[in-house]
Amino acid sequence: MTASAQHRIALRLLMHSGPCSIPLDRVRHIAGYATLSGQADDYFRGWLDYQGRQVPVFDLNRVLYDEPTPERFGSRIMLLETPVSAPTRFIGLLAPGITDTVAANDPTCSPVDLDRCLPMLYALIPTPVPSA
Repeated sequence: MTASAQHRIALRLLMHSGPCSIPLDRVRHIAGYATLSGQADDYFRGWLDYQGRQVPVFDLNRVLYDEPTPERFGSRIMLLETPVSAPTRFIGLLAPGITDTVAANDPTCSPVDLDRCLPMLYALIPTPVPSA
């Protein structure tokens, strides 16, 4: 898929408020609902081992709507690349209902403003736990 095509496609999420979307070109990898290491705290769910790196994972549904993401089919962890200025190379966002893609401008899905919520999450990243 070309970069141009990715700009026109978004992941559909079924958040607490209803269908939302995140541009596909912002997503590096999608992982299943995984066992995470570390101690969960409010928005922070734990650490995901991704290619030998500890990636902090936050519950996007809780961040945006103060409702936890349910543990069920379709709940996934999206890994996003972060800017060079961020304290980590990747950040994980756990969200419900990630089962398909839609057009980036689909009127039935509200776009998630990642540029508004990610900087807040950078400040909440705890110290990683040592790998076993």
